[in-house]
Amino acid sequence: MKKEVLLAIGVGFGLGLVITFGIWTANKSLKRANTTKTMTSVPTPSPLVVSATPVPSPIPSTTLMITAPEDESLVATNTINITGKAQPKSIISVAFEEGEMLAEADANGNFTIGVDLIGGYNTLFVTAIDPVTGVESTKTLIVTYSTAKI
Repeated sequence: MKKEVLLAIGVGFGLGLVITFGIWTANKSLKRANTTKTMTSVPTPSPLVVSATPVPSPIPSTTLMITAPEDESLVATNTINITGKAQPKSIISVAFEEGEMLAEADANGNFTIGVDLIGGYNTLFVTAIDPVTGVESTKTLIVTYSTAKI
């Protein structure tokens, strides 16, 4: 019995040493890989090229502002109204899990679109397209629908 206990202790000690050495070797090689990766990822500076050609003015972007609901909000109803402001007469598109809704902003740029939510997280992509320039602007909202009491 005494020999069996000593043999079990010896095997356990040897196995522990092998596992510890394996972990130590893996950590050492991972640290070496990280330091070589950071050393090689330093960008080399490129020469500055000065262009004498005129730079075109940027196209004005369509302004899109969502006033309700707030991003990452929690609601207890499965239908919400997305309200906001964009360029007057812009086409407003809301893409969500259950489909897509289209509307047109009024003469002041205000819009309201009703959206049906599914239970849990809902990612809503609100896009405004200026009918004159065709420039579009997109905002992403995350709204969580839950009836659980918090």
